[in-house]
Amino acid sequence: MAKPIITLNGLKIVIMLGMLVVILSGIRFAADIIVPFILALFIAVVLNPVVQRMTRCRIPRVIAVSLLIVIIV
Repeated sequence: MAKPIITLNGLKIVIMLGMLVVILSGIRFAADIIVPFILALFIAVVLNPVVQRMTRCRIPRVIAVSLLIVIIV
């Protein structure tokens, strides 16, 4: 019996490379959307201790967050 031209391992590699190309191109096209969300998450994580401290000083959370946004912007 003749040896097949495309083996199962070779087919898996080709499929995985194709999936990688699709995922990377999707990330590249979605970068305009993803980057602001990541930046917002970073700012929220960094400022959360400040907001918690302000809420311990009996400042409502909404006012604390609004005040920090005004200060940063």
